[in-house]
Amino acid sequence: MTIDIGGFQFSIEEVIGLLLFGLAFLIQLVYLILLIKFIFSGKQKNKESNLPSISIIITSRNYVEPLRELLPSLLAQDYPDFEIVVVDDCSTDGTDWMLAELKISHGNLKTTKIIQETDFPNALAITIGVRAASNEWLIYLSPLCRVNDNQWLKNYTQRLEPGKEVSIGYMHFNNAPGNYKSWLRFENFTSYLLSGAGQSFGLTMPVFEFNLAYRREKFLELRGFAAVLDSPFSENELFINKIGTRKNTVILNNKTTPIAFIGETDRIDLVEFKKKQLMLRRKFNAGQRFFRSLNLVSRMMLTASFILLLIVSPLRFWVLGIWSFLIIFEMIWIAVATKKLGERNFLPLLLVYKTFLPIINSAFIINQLFTGQKRKWK
Repeated sequence: MTIDIGGFQFSIEEVIGLLLFGLAFLIQLVYLILLIKFIFSGKQKNKESNLPSISIIITSRNYVEPLRELLPSLLAQDYPDFEIVVVDDCSTDGTDWMLAELKISHGNLKTTKIIQETDFPNALAITIGVRAASNEWLIYLSPLCRVNDNQWLKNYTQRLEPGKEVSIGYMHFNNAPGNYKSWLRFENFTSYLLSGAGQSFGLTMPVFEFNLAYRREKFLELRGFAAVLDSPFSENELFINKIGTRKNTVILNNKTTPIAFIGETDRIDLVEFKKKQLMLRRKFNAGQRFFRSLNLVSRMMLTASFILLLIVSPLRFWVLGIWSFLIIFEMIWIAVATKKLGERNFLPLLLVYKTFLPIINSAFIINQLFTGQKRKWK
């Protein structure tokens, strides 16, 4: 059976394929335009005299050696007003002695200690760190994070202007050991760019709990994590998800502000990371879910309709040209984004990963249905 359109004969399969292909192409083009807008955003800068006071909060449990390596680089930051607050969360590896020794020569290093296990260790540790802090903005790091140089903090705060309450920075896995580093890098990078694209609609969608910042006053005003205590993980991401809007949120996109994560990236870490991300997305609002789902569905629809048209349509070469244009256009801007965020050696494997991402996520979702256990706060 054929359909006559403007004097041209099309089969039912061809019409369906062309409609789906055209719709998916337009949707993906809109996402790319939003990505380009994000890449070119963020040119406003604070003058050095207006830089806010900063408290860097680090929670640590038995990470004495990573802390010993990280703290000197943070204490050496070229910044007029900052402090570092380390929360020793029930460590038994000598962390308290190392911190006590370091405090002797650094007056802007504060420490506090949790000595008893609780049902909500991460939320408690962060809250104690906030209470111990005294500055305007709070930035969260892990003992397994590393900063670029002594200008990192000054570069990070350039966009923490009046009216802003949330900042989301990038974290890469370039220096992390393990066989699954590439998968984590792809997932992290893709999610961050999607968050950046969603910023035009106020859809912040933070990826990680580190290299995030918000105002201490906002945390205290909302009684900390009281609004998100139904989840035993990702308290910082969920808190930001509650308070972040299009106008009050900054998503950083330059190569001077990312941090490096040096933790293991073996198979268990990948599985736990995927589980955490999928569980976190269940907490997103309707707009965030729609924005992410539309991106995945339209990408799958574009690939499926492209393959269908290559088989059944005499217009296959036109379709191939349009598809190639979109892919090349995407590769160009992803290459620009990798440079701005300090990533490297991503293409073309990243595009292959994005094609199979829905299948990967589906596998983890099915696994969670059978093996996942819901935990609730006591």
